[in-house]
Amino acid sequence: MSICGACQVRKERPCNYAERTREYFDAMMPALRHVARRCGYALAVHGSLKTDIDLIAVPWRDSAPDAAYVAEEIRLTVERIIGTARKRESDKNPEQKDCGRLAWSFYLQPEGIDGPYIDLSVMPKLKAE
Repeated sequence: MSICGACQVRKERPCNYAERTREYFDAMMPALRHVARRCGYALAVHGSLKTDIDLIAVPWRDSAPDAAYVAEEIRLTVERIIGTARKRESDKNPEQKDCGRLAWSFYLQPEGIDGPYIDLSVMPKLKAE
């Protein structure tokens, strides 16, 4: 779903690659959860898995590395499985989101071709008191 900028109505976006998005998700998730766990993060999915794969990584140990490290480990793992996990130069990576999240987008097809992408949000670690 997306929100129309003019009228603020939620509308479903057309998508001709939803089946491929699900296939990529099924192929990647066991490895991505393993990588996240190894880095001290829990990894969960949210969203429809239609146009993109929305993932959220949450620090699970005090010793977990910073958000940029786990995001790059996830990106490299995706690249090994799918063959590409590119960042667009026009995107802000990471992008600051609500609640202190940092977000990255990784595109799973060559430039100029419509297809699935990963929208990864990483929650911040709490500062020691």
